Amino acid sequence: MRTIYSISFALLLSLFSLPVLAQRSTLYPRTIQPSTMIGVRGGLGIAGESITPPFSDFTLGTHTGFLLGGQLDYWFDPQWALSVQALYDQKGASLQSISNGGVQNETDDLTLGYLEVPVLAKVQFGSSSVRPYLFAGPSLGFLLSANTHQVITSYGQTTSDQTFDETNTFQTFDLSLLFGAGASYQLTGGTQLFLDAGYALGLINVEKNANTGTSETIGSRDIRIAAGAMFPLQ
Repeated sequence: MRTIYSISFALLLSLFSLPVLAQRSTLYPRTIQPSTMIGVRGGLGIAGESITPPFSDFTLGTHTGFLLGGQLDYWFDPQWALSVQALYDQKGASLQSISNGGVQNETDDLTLGYLEVPVLAKVQFGSSSVRPYLFAGPSLGFLLSANTHQVITSYGQTTSDQTFDETNTFQTFDLSLLFGAGASYQLTGGTQLFLDAGYALGLINVEKNANTGTSETIGSRDIRIAAGAMFPLQ
């Protein structure tokens, strides 16, 4: 009989303890372990330039290139992460001039190849399979190549088609502020597929005025549209 009383008392004590344990778990939630993900991204860059003062004899347009590289995300918790990318990114612009009463046309397509390293703060929303996110931070650009493809036509016929090396015309470093938004799709096993778009605003003059003999200021501008996949490391 004493054994039955002891068991009954233990069961009652356990039942009365459940609310206390539940409250304790609320006050002291389980520690969330950081996680790391690695992956690839690729897409298109729609680039242009801000030129001050603007060229009076040329119309400024955009240049479409590609970007490709890797990405590392360190998640402090399910919402916040530090995202670092290493990309080959094509920037540039196009210039067009029409002269001699419209019979002569010159088109200069400028392509700047950069090793681009964005270092971004990333915030993710929701807990469903589709999760939107925002990101912002600096993007460091290291010039790898620069060239201009120039085509001159006269009376509808091509009179000149040349490519010039412009490496000495531009600074070896560019600094941009990158911000944008996207969404990820969560697969089983922790893998993510994502699609995002960002805008990079150049913060410095990328032209070497000492080499060009001009006083203009050229700032990079580009829209980046990319997709990719991320895989958990732990």
